[in-house]
Amino acid sequence: MLLTLTAGALMPVQAILNTRLGRQIGGPLMGSLMSFFVGIVCLFILNLSLNYSSVVQLRPSSTSPWYLWLGGMFGAAFVGYITWVNQKQGMALTFALAVSGQIFMSLLIDHYGLLGSAIRTITLGKIIGAVLIIAGLVLIKK
Repeated sequence: MLLTLTAGALMPVQAILNTRLGRQIGGPLMGSLMSFFVGIVCLFILNLSLNYSSVVQLRPSSTSPWYLWLGGMFGAAFVGYITWVNQKQGMALTFALAVSGQIFMSLLIDHYGLLGSAIRTITLGKIIGAVLIIAGLVLIKK
């Protein structure tokens, strides 16, 4: 859980670095593109180091549903948008909104077992947590 918390804490740092890079090299989309380029190089090196056989035997699965490939597109849209919008509404509000959206979608995915995930029903405690997130969002907005 601590590693997940740390990973989440790095997201606003990534956003501000991408924003500052974008200002120097041509805008938020260029900052996002360079971020993804560095990320792909790092992932390629990690895969070569830790998962070499999968890299050299790479073959796209023709039996997978088409929508499994949308994750990269969603990631690019998220990073590009966050890199642009945090300049307009500030980091705290940007990430309060982003995390709120993630929580609410996660609750729906869990409850209905969407996209092949395990079903984890929405409980009263989870609903109260979601309401508290909305309250926090309202307070951050002020």
